[in-house]
Amino acid sequence: MTAEARREFLRMLPPAVVAGWPPGEDTPPSLALLAALQEQWFALAADVDSIIDDAFPDSATNWALPYLATLLGLPPDAGRREIAYATALRRRKGTPAAVEDFGEIVSGWPTRVIEGWRTTLWCQQLRHPVLRSASLDLRHGENLLVGTGLDPARRSVTPGGPYHPAAASAEVFPWQLVTYDGVEAAPLGSGRFAIHPLAVSAPLYLAPRPLEIASDAEDERPPGVPPTPRAPRGAAELPIRAGWRLIDALGDVSYGPVWTLAADHPLTAEGPAGPALLKVSVDGVPLPWHKIGLTGLPPVGAPTPAADQVLVDPARGVLAPGSSVTGTLRTTFYRAAPGQLGPAASTGEPRDDVGIVIVVDPALGTHPPGQTVVADLAGAVAAALAATTSPSGPDVPQVEIRLETSDRLVAPGTITGSPALIRWRVVAPVGMTPVVVGDLDLDLTAVSVELSGFFVTGDVLVGPSMAAVDLVGLTTDATAGKGVRVDPTAWTTKVSATRCMLGPIRADLAAYAVELHDCIVDGRGAQPMPCGGDPGGDPTRSAVAAADRFPPDLVATGVTFVGPVGAGEVWVADCLFTVDLWTTVTSTGCVRYCQLGPADDPQAHPPAYRSLTSPLPPFGDVGLDGSGYYAPLLASPGPHPAAPLLMAASDGGEIGAYHHARRGPLALRLAHRLPEMTPLTLHTHLLIAEPEDST
Repeated sequence: MTAEARREFLRMLPPAVVAGWPPGEDTPPSLALLAALQEQWFALAADVDSIIDDAFPDSATNWALPYLATLLGLPPDAGRREIAYATALRRRKGTPAAVEDFGEIVSGWPTRVIEGWRTTLWCQQLRHPVLRSASLDLRHGENLLVGTGLDPARRSVTPGGPYHPAAASAEVFPWQLVTYDGVEAAPLGSGRFAIHPLAVSAPLYLAPRPLEIASDAEDERPPGVPPTPRAPRGAAELPIRAGWRLIDALGDVSYGPVWTLAADHPLTAEGPAGPALLKVSVDGVPLPWHKIGLTGLPPVGAPTPAADQVLVDPARGVLAPGSSVTGTLRTTFYRAAPGQLGPAASTGEPRDDVGIVIVVDPALGTHPPGQTVVADLAGAVAAALAATTSPSGPDVPQVEIRLETSDRLVAPGTITGSPALIRWRVVAPVGMTPVVVGDLDLDLTAVSVELSGFFVTGDVLVGPSMAAVDLVGLTTDATAGKGVRVDPTAWTTKVSATRCMLGPIRADLAAYAVELHDCIVDGRGAQPMPCGGDPGGDPTRSAVAAADRFPPDLVATGVTFVGPVGAGEVWVADCLFTVDLWTTVTSTGCVRYCQLGPADDPQAHPPAYRSLTSPLPPFGDVGLDGSGYYAPLLASPGPHPAAPLLMAASDGGEIGAYHHARRGPLALRLAHRLPEMTPLTLHTHLLIAEPEDST
C-alpha cells in the first residue's frame, strides 16, 4: 500500500482502530480492506469521468467520436474539430467564411473561397448577379496579382467551371507552415548567411493564420442580430510564398536596387504568434525593419548593404549583414511542408520520468533545480558518462540530454566508453531546431540511444559497440550526401528511424534489419532551386546500400527512397521507389502496395503484391524541406482520375513518406462534402494550389 493511501485512510478510520495499530510495517486487516475498496472506488470514479469526457468532442475517446458525429448528422468519419464546430458552421452555412472554415476543419489545409459571380464581367443569363466593372483597384495592388494564383481580374465572356457565376470554389493549400523560431543563421562564406539550419535555400512564406471559429458558447450576440460577415481570405492571410509581386501588392515599398518596406506595411507587423514574414535579431536584439532591405542576392552582382543594414533575399533565404552588424544572427521564419517530417514538425517532448536530465543551453540560463546545465554537447556527453545511478524505471531512459536551443552546436568527437547508465535520449523540445555541426559518431558499449528532433550537418555514425540507435524527427544534410552509416561489424546493433529526412543509408547485413517508418531516404541529394537552375545531386547514388560487402535487411512502411535501393531481404509496404529495388534474397520477404521505379526489374526482388509500375507523377519539389519535397502534386478531383499513387496505399492513402498525411483521400473527401455548406443553386468546385517551390 502506498504512503498516500495510508494517510488518506488514516483520516477516515475511527480513533480506536488507529490506536490499535501494531508497531512495525504490517498493515492492519481493516486498513488493507479499505485500501482494496479504495482501488475499486478509484476505478469506478475513472469510469464515471470517462463517461462525462465522452460527451464532449475535445475530450472523447476515439471510439466515441462516430457516435457523437451521428447525433449531429455528420458522417461517421468526421474529425474531432468538425464535431466540435458542427453547430457553429451550419448556422453560417452558405457564407464564404463558413466554407473556408469547413474546408480547413475537414482537410486541415488553409482554404480560400472564390465566388464565381465576383469574377464575371458579363453573362448571358441575366438571373446571375455580375459585377459590370472590369477595373482593378490600384490602391490595393490588384494589378500586381494579375496572372498569379490570386488573380482578381474578371472574365469578359461567360465563363464556365469554377468561374461560372453560379459556382463556388474552394481553393486549398495542401501544406502546413512550420515555424523556425530564433534559428542561428548558417554561414555561407563571403560574409553571407542562410536562414535555414542546413544552409540550403529557403524561400520565405507568410505567417499562418490560426483557425478562428466562433463557437456557440462564445457567440453572445443579442437575439436577431446577424453575425458580422467576414470577407474571403485575402493574399496576406494565405500560407503562400512571399514573392516580389505579392510584397509590392500588400503595402507601400521604397523601390530601388534594395526595397525597404514602409512602417505600416503588413509584413512588418508582429503578433502574439510571431512575425508576419521574418524576424532578424543580432545577439538577441531584434533588428528594426528600417534596417532590413529586401533584394536579390545571387552569387555575383548583388548590392552591398549599408554599414548598419542587413539585406535579405526572400526568394533564397539568404542574409548579407553590413560591416557594423556583428554578433550572432538569428531569424524567425516559416516553411511549408506537406506532412510532419523532420525537426520542424517534431513532437518530441521532455520526459518527466527520466532520472538524469542534462540541459544544453549555450546561454547557461536558469533551469529547474536538479538539472545539469551545460553550454555544449561535449559537456553534456561528459556529464552523461560520469553519471552512475538513475532513479528511472526499467523501460524509461536513464539519461536525457535536452537541446533547449536553436543554435548551432559543435558535434563532440567520437562518443565512446562504457557508461554505467545504458539508456540515453537526446531530444530537442518542440519549438527548438538545433543543428549539430559535424558527424555525430556514437560507439558506446551496450548503450541504446534515441535521437529526436534536430538537424545534423554530417553523418550519423553508428559504431559496433552500440546496442540500438533510434532516430525520430531527425534530418541530415542530404544535399551534401550525409546520412546514416553503420559500421560493417555492428552485427547486433538495432537501427531504426521514424518521420526522418535522411541522406543515404549505408549498413551491412546484421542480426537485425534496418527499420524505417514514414521517412525520406535521399540518395540523390538535389539542392532546392527556388530561382531556377540545375538542382544537381547524383541520380546514381543509392539510397540504401551495403557499407562493405552485403547490404542490410530492410523493413519499411511509408518511405520514399530517392535513388536505387539494395537490400538483403525486404519487408516493405506503402513505399515509393524513384529508381529501382533489388534484393539478395528474392524467395522470401514481401513488397506490398508500393510504387516501383521506372528502372524496376520484377526478377530482382520478391514478387510485388498490388504495387504500381506506372511512370512517376511530377513532384512539387526535389529540394530539401521544400513545400513539396518529393511529394507528388495533388490534382483537383474531377472526371479524370488522380495519380494512382495518391490512393493506392494499403489503407487507401498515399504511397510514400507522406502516407501519414493522407493528402489524396482528404482532397476527395472535401470535394464530396463541399455541397453540404453551399446553397443548392450553386455548383461547388475544389481547386488545389500547387507548391511554389517547384524548380
